[in-house]
Amino acid sequence: MKNFKVIIVTGLLMLVSSLVFSATIPPIPGKVKVIVKKIDSIVPDSTIEIDDDNETVRIGEDLTVVSGDTIPGDAVVINGNLDVLGFVGGDVVCIGGELHISGYVNGDATVIGGNAEIESTAVIDGDLASIGGRISRAKGSKIKGETTSVSLPILRSLLPFAFKFINPHKVGIPYHPYVHPVAKRSIGFGVYLIKVVALIVFIFLIILFFKSGVERVSDAIENNFWKSVLAGFIGVLIIVPLTVLLAVLIIGIPLIPLLWIATIAGMIFGFTSIAYTIGRVASRKKSWNDRSPYILALIGFLVIEIIAFLGHLVALPGGAFAGIGGILKGLGFIISYLAWMIGLGGVILTRFGAKKFGE
Repeated sequence: MKNFKVIIVTGLLMLVSSLVFSATIPPIPGKVKVIVKKIDSIVPDSTIEIDDDNETVRIGEDLTVVSGDTIPGDAVVINGNLDVLGFVGGDVVCIGGELHISGYVNGDATVIGGNAEIESTAVIDGDLASIGGRISRAKGSKIKGETTSVSLPILRSLLPFAFKFINPHKVGIPYHPYVHPVAKRSIGFGVYLIKVVALIVFIFLIILFFKSGVERVSDAIENNFWKSVLAGFIGVLIIVPLTVLLAVLIIGIPLIPLLWIATIAGMIFGFTSIAYTIGRVASRKKSWNDRSPYILALIGFLVIEIIAFLGHLVALPGGAFAGIGGILKGLGFIISYLAWMIGLGGVILTRFGAKKFGE
């Protein structure tokens, strides 16, 4: 029964995660010098001097190693596509773009949040890994290491939004056709309602399977409120830098999915707990005895979301109402964000509700 609970909750986490969350990845400061050395052939046994410390990095633009050219060390592209038609002496890493290889890679090939297309003429001396995308490998291609593909839908939706902050004016961003403002607001309101319903279902499932853990987290939030705030703030603060660090270290790339799954699970578990806490406090003040935990959590959820809901509803007619609705939605976002953060803090303090805080 315990394994059955874990399977159900994990599956639902992966299904809803791409609709509920997004994050941003800050730009990487500094200038990187790109060095490309032309050679006559990309045959593996050619005499080529490889300097592993000489890395080629592109941020916010594509990189193409044309046939007959070589990059002595690693080739890294963030928020762009990487095409290897020539020779790369080290590893190739593509984050937030498409990886295409028809040449020779002397190390590992990794793509995060994009697809990998391996042509029949491609040779990869190391491993090939795709996280959050798919691998298309033509017959005749040579991969001497292991081939790994991890499907993680959240990365496919997360990275495009994140990289807008790195290079918001990048050429090649797809054009979006005109949509009437009323239709756009109606669609947005519909999507918001779907998210609300999905989150309520999630809250009920977590209470059904992990009621005792929710109560422990709720006790920690209620009795140690400011410690929960601090723990949640630190948790939110380090998640993106830690993800970037794991991606840069290469060896930590397999840990990225586990990190994000744990974070998403913790935030949803914490949000359920703080909604339950608000409902429990309200029931004590109003002398509502023997209320169902589902009702208490629903009351808390409505308290958290009521401002955002009114903002979406008021903004539908447009005009001056859109401005008022925008203010309400902004205020609702702040309230909701604080609830998610504080809930995550309670989860951290209780180790996912496994122990009461202080024990």
